[in-house]
Amino acid sequence: MTDSDTDKRDRIRCRQELSAHYEQINDVQMRDMFSTDPDRAGRLSIRIDDILVDFSKHRVNDDTLALLFALADASGIPAAVSALFSGEKINTSEDRPALHSMLRAPAGYRFQLEGQDISALVHSQLARMRDFVQRLHHGEIHGATGQAINKVVNIGIGGSDLGPRLAVDALHAFRTGDIDVEFVSNLDPQELHSVLARSNAETTMFIVASKSFTTLETRTNADAALHWLKQHACPDLQRHIIAVTSNQAAAKEFGAGDDYIFYFWDWVGGRYSLWSSVGLPIAVAVGMDNFEKMLAGAHTVDTHFRTEAVNRNVPVILALLSLWYNHFFKADTHAVIPYDQSLRLLPEYLSQLVMESNGKSVARDGQTIKHRTSPILWGGIGTNAQHAFFQLLHQGTHLVPVDFLLPLQSTSDQAQQLKLVSNCLAQSEALMLGQKNDDNPNKQFPGNTPSSTIVYNKLTPGVLGMLIALYEHKTFVEAMLWDINPFDQWGVELGKKLARKLMQDFSSSEISASQHDASTLLLMQEYLRRNK
Repeated sequence: MTDSDTDKRDRIRCRQELSAHYEQINDVQMRDMFSTDPDRAGRLSIRIDDILVDFSKHRVNDDTLALLFALADASGIPAAVSALFSGEKINTSEDRPALHSMLRAPAGYRFQLEGQDISALVHSQLARMRDFVQRLHHGEIHGATGQAINKVVNIGIGGSDLGPRLAVDALHAFRTGDIDVEFVSNLDPQELHSVLARSNAETTMFIVASKSFTTLETRTNADAALHWLKQHACPDLQRHIIAVTSNQAAAKEFGAGDDYIFYFWDWVGGRYSLWSSVGLPIAVAVGMDNFEKMLAGAHTVDTHFRTEAVNRNVPVILALLSLWYNHFFKADTHAVIPYDQSLRLLPEYLSQLVMESNGKSVARDGQTIKHRTSPILWGGIGTNAQHAFFQLLHQGTHLVPVDFLLPLQSTSDQAQQLKLVSNCLAQSEALMLGQKNDDNPNKQFPGNTPSSTIVYNKLTPGVLGMLIALYEHKTFVEAMLWDINPFDQWGVELGKKLARKLMQDFSSSEISASQHDASTLLLMQEYLRRNK
């Protein structure tokens, strides 16, 4: 029997043992686990630098965890982690490595890939970013009419938008200088027009961020931005355009000058790219020092993930708990609730990271997957969420595991922060304990809803880097447990292909009924009727 057959047999055995264990434990109440195990919280929590991750409010005991850790070993998680960091072509469908962790490795961290010193390449771009940001903040970057640039608009979509947008919004307290930073991603022209309406063309610069530099939404908005610049007498467009891309030739053809083309590499996945030159708007907003603190925070989690054993490895543990609920409790969704206004965009960011990475039904060997993969990730900001969807969490018919994220110190009012902390902890406690009420079933809470709580002092650049890297690695481990490739996204391609075909058909003199289904044809005709 080959090693792969042995591994497959071990994985099947581990899942069978977990299934049998689930039948024994699925009705056990967490409140009873806590009452019989006074050391449970201390034992089931782990610190990484400034972050404490408490996973004690989960429907697991020591036997559950032992079985989950055995599954991690049988699934080759330690070897997969090693492959990720060593530059193996772990992105199998595109035949390339996924080396985003190298983007946040410190200077002097040597790593060779195909004869190139990756660290040197990365830090060369970081040096260029630092030089640009410093000159911009010193008023040395001028537009076509000689006025200093005081506004930067990032045009991108997906990974070229969500990560930088999250970080700039989250780190508003660390804003440096007076350069305004805004974002445009939507193909709907309302977003771009709204930004342009409050911008001065002579003092505005656009970052066009696209790995391929062919993305329809990004190029359409970029073309519109160029048209706007021309309309406002800014003929020297190179003074107003920065390109962030892997496709330098396309960026030059678009009109970007050599000095304003920032590079990142094909081993950087789009939704893992905020650590690269794609993070330029972050550096502009908060300064290069703070951007590099964010990189350092992520590197701290990289080191933890790479070196800790599975039973003390936070991303591994969180991924195993995700599989536990997804596979055995049939939990279809997972909620992320930051009790931190600064992280209001985190659920949206994580929805792409998780669902574009792991929303797959094809295994790494190309076979159709017969088990469940990624849950639907959603969420909202606490305490607003308490008055929106927490009713479903407490008394609905769906089991929804929850992540709470909570700063323990306020940046302005610690007395009010205490109220916030109390609300967050009360929700996790209530979800776990529930409340019995035989007299009024409307006031009965079943409890036993699992949650993880991640606490930190304040949201700093370093903490933000740690949190994002934590979820990146959790997502990777989930993918390995489900035997899928988290670094491609072929599922978005069909819609793009059909959209190009529809645009061509709208331009033709006659739409053929044989080329579209009846519903699409009806809606196309309705568009034409209303836009004669």
